[in-house]
Amino acid sequence: MNHEKKLLNKIDCILSDFSDYEKATLNYNGDIVIKTKINIKKEKKDSILTNVFKEIIANDIKKNRV
Repeated sequence: MNHEKKLLNKIDCILSDFSDYEKATLNYNGDIVIKTKINIKKEKKDSILTNVFKEIIANDIKKNRV
């Protein structure tokens, strides 16, 4: 068990250089699992950007109708 902890600590040390990954864990089969973090901020930016484009298109349609 001590070897696994040392290995996980080394992996976590490497992963600390990257912001996209969570800490490494062992599952019940003894496999090392490294998960990516879900970045909610990017999704919100995408939806805001989509709304901006929708408003621009709506304004263009209104201008063309007049």
